Amino acid sequence: MSANISFTFRVTGIEDEPRARAVVEELRELMRDESIGGQVSIGVEPGCGGHVVTGGTDFPVSVSRAHLWCPEFEKSLAWYAKEATPSATCAVEWSHPDEEH
Repeated sequence: MSANISFTFRVTGIEDEPRARAVVEELRELMRDESIGGQVSIGVEPGCGGHVVTGGTDFPVSVSRAHLWCPEFEKSLAWYAKEATPSATCAVEWSHPDEEH
């Protein structure tokens, strides 16, 4: 069974803009690998003591077996971010629009 889900994420612990841009490129690769590249926006914001990479779905996406996919996606997001900068810390917030009525 599939479910419609939305998510946002924040990657913190990024020292400078070049590393933040590297994180963005890694996460774009992940989104392409997950076949949701055209449905997720990713950007860089200056933050206290570094930069923050933020992103999320532009609209809900349909995911089969979401109860399995979501935890694996979170692990992959952290892994890809750490490939660009080992100090990266990731947080993901999920929403299920079909259940919010």
